Amino acid sequence: MTYIDGYLIPIATDKLDAYKAFSEKIASVYREYGAIRIVDCLLDPGDDDGKQFHADEARDALADAGPLRDFIAAADAGPGETVILSWTEWPSKAARDAGLKKALSDPRVQPKPDEEMLFEGRRLVAGGFTRLMMFQEHRAG
Repeated sequence: MTYIDGYLIPIATDKLDAYKAFSEKIASVYREYGAIRIVDCLLDPGDDDGKQFHADEARDALADAGPLRDFIAAADAGPGETVILSWTEWPSKAARDAGLKKALSDPRVQPKPDEEMLFEGRRLVAGGFTRLMMFQEHRAG
């Protein structure tokens, strides 16, 4: 069964180009070791004030639960930062365990002594997920 490594990454907006290059390099190595898909999503700039929720009606319906957390709060992103939601899809947990071990020991993914850190590892939010459900795209017509 498909296995997903998910990440929430706070990053300085002026480092986005460097992150893209980093992610492309990492993705090519991960794919060599069995990853099916690597996806990076950038938080919509219209949602960057820390007060957004995907639907006003849902926010209003949940008002009694207290303040809702958005991705900015969850990632502890500060001024001048944005959030990347990223995931790597593997064919199975066993394929992920074997592939990730190989990928992380590959010299191509090891930081160079002169490379600047793109984000703080202590603020990276990560987890492994098994798929619960998946809904396919429906096209009318």
